[in-house]
Amino acid sequence: MKSRRRQDVTASHPTSALRHRNFALLWSGQTISLAGNGVFTVALPLEVLRLTGSPLALSLIVIARTIPAILLLLVGGSLVDRLPRRRVMLVCDLVSGISVGIVAVLIAVGRPHLFDLACLAVVFGTANAFFKPASSAITPDILPPSLYVSASSLSSLSQSLAQFLIGPLLGGFLVTVGGTAWAFGADAASFVVSAACLAAMSRIERKPKSSRRIVEEIGEGLRYCRSRPWLWWSMIAVGISNFACFAPIVVLEPFLVKTVLHSGPLALGVIFAANGVGGGAAALITGRRSEPKKIVKKIWIAWAAAGLCSVLLGLSTTVTLAAISAGALWFFVTYGNILWFPLMQREVPSDLLGRASSVDWMISIGLTPLGIVAGGAAISLIGVRSTLIVGGLVAFAMGLVLFVPGVTEPDREKSGSSEISVAK
Repeated sequence: MKSRRRQDVTASHPTSALRHRNFALLWSGQTISLAGNGVFTVALPLEVLRLTGSPLALSLIVIARTIPAILLLLVGGSLVDRLPRRRVMLVCDLVSGISVGIVAVLIAVGRPHLFDLACLAVVFGTANAFFKPASSAITPDILPPSLYVSASSLSSLSQSLAQFLIGPLLGGFLVTVGGTAWAFGADAASFVVSAACLAAMSRIERKPKSSRRIVEEIGEGLRYCRSRPWLWWSMIAVGISNFACFAPIVVLEPFLVKTVLHSGPLALGVIFAANGVGGGAAALITGRRSEPKKIVKKIWIAWAAAGLCSVLLGLSTTVTLAAISAGALWFFVTYGNILWFPLMQREVPSDLLGRASSVDWMISIGLTPLGIVAGGAAISLIGVRSTLIVGGLVAFAMGLVLFVPGVTEPDREKSGSSEISVAK
């Protein structure tokens, strides 16, 4: 009993997962890489607009990155279940690093073209199709179940701080001081660091368990997800929430600040910072606790609460209220995300986790580009406030998925599990 109590305390510490060397290396490399992604998100649009001055060109570059990321996800998930997941991530990092490094050199010597940036976007999108399911599925290979929540919270914390706060600030500084070539070069270096960390991890290779065709394995992954109501209906509900509410936020917040609150860049910066602070706070709070009971209910209560925060954002009359609403929105979104990944890692068999993760990513984010476009169109039709309110109500309504038969099955299984399982 004493040993179990000590195990619970250790697992509840937000940095417990970092005590495992493989995860510490993985997390460190990913944090650096995420910061590089933040730099890239600043440098890419600036370089596209410098070359063309066309918003349409920028949209095409974003689409060039998004389409392969979505179309190849199922293939990526199948390969992730066949091949060593660390090796898949390592190859993706090296390919991405080399590609962005080549573009950095082209910009530095004054010979960049829009086609080069389009090719880079396609490479990034393709790499993401393999990297995302691999990064979601590798955790059970390197950590015990009691540390899944700690690992998920640490990953969310690094994303909130590195990709959405530190990276963009560094990107703006590098572009101002040295131009976009330095920013692209910094992103390339971040991929090299991440690849080096992956290479330094202890051997965790997995033996492939299937020699079937990829199409057959993709079908098996889809059938597995369809046979689990908690997984299938949650994916669909999240996809609808992202389309109606969470994806358009990136377009709606700037328009809210400019056309409704009549404020400038500083106010928008405050709201964006509030997004990062909310996500970071959720990561810190969630990481201090082990995986909770009734996890599916808590996930969907959090995501439904995020929908209500979008309603409050739409009703905000001051920048302060908007920042508080935005911070709360991303707190609840991140809280649900942090719990979702450990739930999948615990419930889905390891040899299916890559494919299940790829289906999850595809359904959850597949409508994101359309959601952004729809959000922009809705602004013209019903206004920013109404778009935020309607989208928030749709996301809140998705919480009703809890009443679909079988969706809360993991909660019942965990409640009735043995004492050892409860003590994770």
